[in-house]
Amino acid sequence: MKHVGYGLVVILGLALQTSWPGLVIVGFRPELLLLLTLIFAMLEEPWGAAGFGFASGLMKDLLVGKFIGLYAGTYLLMAILVGFVTKRLYRENFLVRFFAIVAGTVLGQVLYLLGAASFGFSSPWSWITWSSILGTSLFNGLVGLLVYRPLVAMNKRLIYLDELLKRTG
Repeated sequence: MKHVGYGLVVILGLALQTSWPGLVIVGFRPELLLLLTLIFAMLEEPWGAAGFGFASGLMKDLLVGKFIGLYAGTYLLMAILVGFVTKRLYRENFLVRFFAIVAGTVLGQVLYLLGAASFGFSSPWSWITWSSILGTSLFNGLVGLLVYRPLVAMNKRLIYLDELLKRTG
């Protein structure tokens, strides 16, 4: 039951990120699937979050269709990294959540650009690229602060329903 709920969250995030103009402030859009991956990395164990990151990244790869597996690998690495880092810190502190999401988004986007460059996609590392990465990361951090509590409540409810289904057969 828990995995079905997570799958629905990924599909909803993917639909919101790719089809709807979405929430755009000062020209920046949040990376919703990366944001969800980072939040679930804070909620779950790092290896469970790695599966979530890989699945969400693979779904985005299959939809975008440019470099199959690059988003999956990037999201997997970010989920493991943020999961291990926030496991050591007090993740209920909003500053820890904010900086973990901002750092994870910056590193994730830089890893994606490096991976794309290794496949032959050349992108200039100009001020525009860095301002776009920084703006998206800050926006992800702010959206993450707003979305974290409802996702925690949903996660607790899914875990409860999962345990209930396991016990009742």
